Amino acid sequence: MMSQNKNRINLNEVSDKFTEEVLTDILCKAYNGKKVQLTDWTFGEGFAKGDNYVSTVNKSKLYGIIDSDQQQNVQVNFVVKSIPKNISRRKTFRSADFFRNEILFYTQIVPKFEKFLADKGQSNLLCIPRHLVSYTDGENDFVVLEDVSPLGFGPASRQNCIDWAECIVILKTLAKFHAISFAYKDQKKEEFIKLASVLNETYLGNHNWNWYQKFHKQLVDIAKDALAIEYPNSKAEKQFNSYEFGKLFQKCTECSERRDAPTSVISAGDCWAPNFLVRDIGQNRKEALMLDFQLARCSNPIMDLSFLIYSCTLKSFRDQYFDDILKTYHSELSNAIKSLGSDPEKIYPRDLFMKELKDYFIVGLVFALEAIPLSLLDPSQAFDLDDIIKNDEAVDISDVLTLSNIKTSTGRQRLADVIVHAVENGYI
Repeated sequence: MMSQNKNRINLNEVSDKFTEEVLTDILCKAYNGKKVQLTDWTFGEGFAKGDNYVSTVNKSKLYGIIDSDQQQNVQVNFVVKSIPKNISRRKTFRSADFFRNEILFYTQIVPKFEKFLADKGQSNLLCIPRHLVSYTDGENDFVVLEDVSPLGFGPASRQNCIDWAECIVILKTLAKFHAISFAYKDQKKEEFIKLASVLNETYLGNHNWNWYQKFHKQLVDIAKDALAIEYPNSKAEKQFNSYEFGKLFQKCTECSERRDAPTSVISAGDCWAPNFLVRDIGQNRKEALMLDFQLARCSNPIMDLSFLIYSCTLKSFRDQYFDDILKTYHSELSNAIKSLGSDPEKIYPRDLFMKELKDYFIVGLVFALEAIPLSLLDPSQAFDLDDIIKNDEAVDISDVLTLSNIKTSTGRQRLADVIVHAVENGYI
């Protein structure tokens, strides 16, 4: 008999397919297939508005009793990410495309990676929260992951840039993630090609240009304003302004289309600090987990690396650590590839990595044009989408995410400095 708990929200507020049977399945899976009776559940607060445009996110606790041992009470903490109930919001942000892609990642790719790693005795290389259950039909989609906050994991801030300790642990986690693909592809090429083909490009690509175009124009104009004020008449301003509108997106699209290139791997896609959870493990050491694979794609790993560096570090940090960032990432990648039985010198030697920086770092710049203005928003300025979008039709994202020129000099510098760095290093 369920206890009547005031926190018990209606499950169909999450999704019409999110039922008590699903909750029971989560309990059983969390306890390795044992039969468990569901006794209660509670839902905590959803996440702050502005943290998720494509999804709705809730934390929850489940309570149950193991059938074979009525004395043993069990509990599972989980996070459920669900497609918005608001139909217009769902259509506006193409939520169904993003959910489908992420669920394919968790259900098709992760199990294959886990088996590959288990066979090598290297299961610790895949640093993601445990996937418990998911559902996709384009209207009732949800993904349930273990809630790792009770284990001490917490998010990197949306607004602040990462420090060196956080940067190292995130780089190592990212490098290990990419290494799995490199070794898998090296040892099981046909299977890897099949796996990679399940992912669809959800953000870049000519097929998404009409959806993104007006918003991208907003972002480019904000960057031009920042350059004009902070670096007037500079080489960076001239170079950035020389691109015909749409050309930067087109270059990123070309990068994303090289899925068959020898150095393309399964990459996270939405690779900035808020999609990593970090915890201290003592003696000044940290570890990190990766979240959010709605933009997962098969592409060059530098697309992830450049997004992280440009969206989440300041100029002063890059001036001091840029070479160390590249060294740390590549050496961690090489060690992990080696631990999986492949030869990093053959697969991704350092000189090839350094050469490819010139080809792929532009992607990080283009994502930073969006990530930096969004991360500079005060929580009070975050967009309450359900309030803005009220009918059942899609609207242009630029009518919803209305960003204006950055008001502070430090904010403008943070954005402009990324462009200066890209120009100085020959990335654009």
